[in-house]
Amino acid sequence: MKKFLLIMLFAVAGAGNAFANYHLGGQHSGQAQAPATSQKTGKGTGLIQQINRDKGVVTIKHGPLQGLNMPAMTMSFLVKDKAMLANLQPLQKVDFELTYDGTNYMITKIQ
Repeated sequence: MKKFLLIMLFAVAGAGNAFANYHLGGQHSGQAQAPATSQKTGKGTGLIQQINRDKGVVTIKHGPLQGLNMPAMTMSFLVKDKAMLANLQPLQKVDFELTYDGTNYMITKIQ
């Protein structure tokens, strides 16, 4: 009889875990998972308007950005590493590469 009760106890506990997994976000919950945000990359050419070396920001008047569907405009961008700004000057023509994570643009290469 004790053996039967133990078996029933484990069966009920297992069913409870399956129920909790199903209703509390387990793999069989039926709830849609948010897709992972993919990072986009782009390339551009432009003319430096301003440089803020302390903040690691450069403002560029650029043409359309390949890969990001962005038209020509003037925009400020963060740079991945402030050291990238060391040899740049206003009114210098540059080629640059950048990433967009769905929220922020960041220059990863500039020359």
